[in-house]
Amino acid sequence: METALFFLLALGYICLFIWGLILSKNRGLFKLTNVLLLVILGLIYDNAIIAFGKFIGKGTVLEWLSYGRFWLHALFTPTLILFAWSVCFRTDLPWAKHAFSKVLAYLLTIGLILFELFVSIRGLKLEAVWKNGLLTYESVGSTNPFMVIVITLLLGIVGSILMVKFRFFWLLSGTVVMVLGSVLANWISFPIMNVLEFLFIVSLLLTKKFILQFKGTGL
Repeated sequence: METALFFLLALGYICLFIWGLILSKNRGLFKLTNVLLLVILGLIYDNAIIAFGKFIGKGTVLEWLSYGRFWLHALFTPTLILFAWSVCFRTDLPWAKHAFSKVLAYLLTIGLILFELFVSIRGLKLEAVWKNGLLTYESVGSTNPFMVIVITLLLGIVGSILMVKFRFFWLLSGTVVMVLGSVLANWISFPIMNVLEFLFIVSLLLTKKFILQFKGTGL
C-alpha cells in the first residue's frame, strides 16, 4: 500500500509542477515565486526514489540515488524563504519594499543552504531500511530540524499576515497542516507526513495563484 502511495505522490507532484508552469506561463519562469518549482522537482525525485526503492534493490545504485534526495532537500527547500519574501513584496507590504528586506531574504536563504550542507550533508552516511514494504536509504543518526523550523515559522508569519490583511487563509492552513504532520508522524506508522506535505505544497501554489491575481509589480 505504501509503495502505491508514493507512486501516487510522485505523480501528484508532477501534476503540481505542471500547474505551477501553467500559472507562470504569462509571467515568465525567472520570478522568485517560481523557486517553488525547484522544491516540487525535489519532491518528485524524493517520492519517486522511495517508490522505486524495492524495485531497484539494495546496493550502491539505490544508495547513491538516495543521496540525491538529501542534496535536493538541502539546496532547494531553503529557497522557500525567497518565496515568502516575494509574496510579501507582491502584496505591497511596506517593509517588503525596502531593499534591506530583499537582501536579508537572500542572506537567510544562502545561510540555511550552507547550514544544511555543513551540518546535514557533510559526513552524511546512509543505511538501508526496510519499513512497511518500502526499501529506502536513510541517514544514520538524527537529523537537524533547524532549517525546517525556520522556514515553517516564517511561512506561518506570512500566512497569518495574509489571513488578517486579505482574508486569504490557505498559506497559514498549509503551514498548520505541516506542523500537525510532524507531530502525528511520531505516533502513526502510516507516512502521514508525506501526505500532509503534499497538501502544504498545494497551499503554496494557491498562494502563488493569489498573488498573480493581486495588483503589483511583476516580480
